[in-house]
Amino acid sequence: MTDTEEQTEQKLHDRPFNPWRIPATDKAKVVIEEAIRLLQNYEQHFNLRKRKRRPADQVVFERTVSAILCDAIHHHLTGDQGDIFISRSNQVLGRKSRYRPDALNKKLPDILDTMIAPEMVYIALEVGHKGYFGTARRTTIKAGWRALKRIKEHDLSIDDFGLANDQEVIILRSTKDDYWDESQDIEYVDTPDTFRYRQQVQDINEWLDSADINFDEAILAEGERFIDSTDRRLRRIFTQERFDSGGRLFGGFWQRLRKKDRFGGLMIGDEFGVELDYGQMTPRIIYGMLEAEPPSEDLYSIPGYSTHRAGIKQVMNAMLFSRKPLARMPKGVRQSFARDHHITDVCNAIGAAHPSISSKFYTGIGHDTQFIESEIMIDTLLQLKKMNIVALPIHDALIVPPSSQDQVKEVMLSTFKHHTGIDGLVTIEKGE
Repeated sequence: MTDTEEQTEQKLHDRPFNPWRIPATDKAKVVIEEAIRLLQNYEQHFNLRKRKRRPADQVVFERTVSAILCDAIHHHLTGDQGDIFISRSNQVLGRKSRYRPDALNKKLPDILDTMIAPEMVYIALEVGHKGYFGTARRTTIKAGWRALKRIKEHDLSIDDFGLANDQEVIILRSTKDDYWDESQDIEYVDTPDTFRYRQQVQDINEWLDSADINFDEAILAEGERFIDSTDRRLRRIFTQERFDSGGRLFGGFWQRLRKKDRFGGLMIGDEFGVELDYGQMTPRIIYGMLEAEPPSEDLYSIPGYSTHRAGIKQVMNAMLFSRKPLARMPKGVRQSFARDHHITDVCNAIGAAHPSISSKFYTGIGHDTQFIESEIMIDTLLQLKKMNIVALPIHDALIVPPSSQDQVKEVMLSTFKHHTGIDGLVTIEKGE
């Protein structure tokens, strides 16, 4: 069973262990330092270790205890209904990777066992099981009674915890054989480009960490998941095993919000945000790459399918990312068309409406255009940072304060023209 398959078989509200969680305030650090001291006293009292840890091993031990306890306390403070699933597999924990922190190591199971001991009970743990006679489940943890006591004694809140700054923000993904395939994170050797990309994302993250961004939880229905407005860490994901493919920014609590919640609860300063979207970005970038003039203002308006624009957009993008003709509708698109609309007919109509770029369909060029898109977004964000205008990215869109929307639109359009050589489209969407 793969990691992905195991994760999908967790209870609905369970979430994965976040090994990057750290204490962000003095009172949280006091709780973590006490836990490390008590756990070491426990080991000594029960002769669990024959010799003192080497300095490097001591650092890893402390980081592991800190990550487990910080994440368990943070999870409790968010009020999530589920638990935290965590691997105890040596095969999983023994992997070395730039994407994995020190807290994921072969000693983690032993540390968990110490933290759940009756004399400690910093953590409550439910052992997982294989799916021989039913659904498989990973081991799960949550805050134990001692952790809960410390939360109350020290009046801890989610603001007392943060994320480590050494988390890798430049991710390289493997090649996908098909548009519908899953890709995996892969290792890479740093280059001047990756160093530059990493510094850009870190600068953006540092800027957003200090920004006045909040979420009004009053708009959420009872029982809905807590929104952690301190979760602002972005990472840039490259695809096809290349650093000139993909490159979109992922992460940040706002990217996971439903549109109605973004408009109704997300605040930048004292203003509810508005969304500025690049229109028809992928096909327009391709027209720019080929130095061709787009045939119409709406590139997704296809003769014979005028009432099926949403479906056309998805099919057209699939044609640009796939390396072979589509044999079926992309996932979730079938309902956007009439029952007698066949995928081949739809693709032919799109090709006929765009003869200037039809040679680029089924070449996988979408990954290349996505890289240009990501470069446009990075440049736009860095320019807005200089202008002291907070902007929250959602792939090819930005959430900004209404008072800055005209300035932001101007920057978005000028940056698009600089990278593509043609005019872009930017639309502004506001909440009701």
